Order: sequence, then structure tokens, then C-alpha cells
Amino acid sequence: MVCKILLRKVTSTQDFAEAVASMIEGEFVVIAEEQTRARGRMRRKWFSPRGGLWVTYVKRSFPVEEVPFSTLKVALAIVEILDELNPRIRWPNDIVVNDKKISGILIEANVSGNNNKADLFIGFGIDTEVKDFPPDIKATSYYIETGKSFQKSIEEIIETINSWLSKDNEQVISRVNEVLSLKDREVLLETKDGEKKCKALFVDYLGRLVTECGIFEVQDIERVDVL
Repeated sequence: MVCKILLRKVTSTQDFAEAVASMIEGEFVVIAEEQTRARGRMRRKWFSPRGGLWVTYVKRSFPVEEVPFSTLKVALAIVEILDELNPRIRWPNDIVVNDKKISGILIEANVSGNNNKADLFIGFGIDTEVKDFPPDIKATSYYIETGKSFQKSIEEIIETINSWLSKDNEQVISRVNEVLSLKDREVLLETKDGEKKCKALFVDYLGRLVTECGIFEVQDIERVDVL
């Protein structure tokens, strides 16, 4: 059984989990009602008020070589959890419904001792009961889309995540391309070398985004927007 830590308010479930990881044996999950300084990729601010599901799930002894694919695997788990909304993956780590963000994922790993294994910090947020967003945030929620409360339990979500983490990479990439929101669409890529506008094509077997203007690793891209 995974230990659960429930918090009313925290700066970030990811930061909290990393701070207490050495004090807890085995896997655990941190769930907050609200985050005040949540962060996503490139340490971008993450709007996470009351009404959402804000979580960090910590897996122990995770194979280091599998860490790079874990973001896409967790993304597919969230797609499955939100299946009724016809969600899509906005590579590399967002889930969107009708091009509006409904979930984001932040994966971090801590390698110590045996360098073939890591503590995997799986941070994710799902806009479940959030009823409105600031005008500068293009997002939606389960409640906005359905008019209903989100009923999936954290146990069910973790089970789905673990199921996808156990799948082979070839199967994962095949499914990613089936639900890729960027596929065959014009996109604006913010890269380390500046902005590029071109058509996105697919995600290759290494998890890279293949476009008409090049092939991009996750670390090469700061932001992706559909034009």
C-alpha cells in the first residue's frame, strides 16, 4: 500500500516530496488541495488553485534507463484516466482537450548509491473541479467539460500510471502518435536557438518530436504552441 500525505496548502507537492523522501520508507504520494508556487518544465509557474488534483507520486528503485520515457508513459496514463473527454498529448508533457490544457506532468529523478536505480518523482496536476481560469491561461477542467465532479480515486490513477510505466517503449510511441495533438499541424517552437514555425509530424522511437524543420529532443524545446 502506498503511503498518502494529504495537505491543504503547499508551495509545491514536488518540492515537499523531495524534502521528505529521505524520511519515508517505500513509495508514497503527496496530494495537495492547493499549491502556491507550483512549477512545471523550465520552472514555469503552474496555476494550481483549490479545485484541482495536485499530486507527486514517488516510486523507488526505478530503472534509470527508463526515466526519459516516463513522461510520455505518465501522459498516456492521464489520457486513459480522462478518456471520456477525448484528450490529446501536447508533446512533451501536457494533456489538452480541444487544445486547452487540462493536465501537466513534471518528472524528476534522484539517483544516489546504486546509479542504475533512481527515486522517480512523478508530479502531475489535473484540472478537475476548477471552474474558471485567468484570461491569459488557455485551459479547461473536467467540470467545465462535463458539468460533473471527477470521480476517479488516487489509487485508480496510480494503478493506471504503473500499468503504463510497465509497457514497452515501442507500444508507448505507437499510442502517443495516435493521440498527439500536434500531428500534421503548424506549430511555433520556442527553442534554445530561437523561434521556429513549421509543421509537426510525429514522435519518433526515441521520443523526439519530428517536424519539417528538424528533429527536437525534449531538452531542446522550451515551449510548443499550435498556430
